[in-house]
Amino acid sequence: MFRKALVAYIFLVSLFMLIAISCNITGDDCGPFDDTFKTIDFQTDLKSVSISDDPFLDVQYSPLGSDTTAFDTFSITMIPVAESYSLNTGSLKSSSLLPSAFACSPPIPVSEETITNLEIFSNKNFNSEYASGDNLAELFEVIFLYRNSGYQRMDLNDFITSEANVPDEIFLLLRSAPDTTEPIQFTIEYSQNGIDMDSYEITTKSIVITN
Repeated sequence: MFRKALVAYIFLVSLFMLIAISCNITGDDCGPFDDTFKTIDFQTDLKSVSISDDPFLDVQYSPLGSDTTAFDTFSITMIPVAESYSLNTGSLKSSSLLPSAFACSPPIPVSEETITNLEIFSNKNFNSEYASGDNLAELFEVIFLYRNSGYQRMDLNDFITSEANVPDEIFLLLRSAPDTTEPIQFTIEYSQNGIDMDSYEITTKSIVITN
């Protein structure tokens, strides 16, 4: 009986020391962590994309190899330039020992801002229904990434009306090629209920888009 009690005591002391070390090994970084980000700008570019649905939606992208591209591999990418901050200014506390160890793992920062509008315009007549200066949002779909849930795909207008939080990555994808064979520029007008940035506008470089 004494030996079993001694073994149990040694086990509990060892477990306590392991938990204490795991929380102290990161020093002052053991919380609070930056768990929220605010969008202050975007890195916007034209990319060639490859999309896979097997077994999960995945996006691979690279710089365009030329000034001509097929519409089904063309994307306008918008990567938020973010500033991270912590909503928890106090120390992380827990009444149990085990959760304290897990508190040392930093969370993935997420945005509390919501996208209020995103419109896309071209400097050339896109087709017989959409002239230069018309909003082309209906002709685009969007793939967006939240790092804690993976990629998702929606029609752009549905995405806008869903009052989505700002994702970690945005890919704007054409659903059809323009009728024009001339180089075309797109202008994006974006707005959010941001802290520092409530509107954003960017005009892309000229590109020839084919079937």
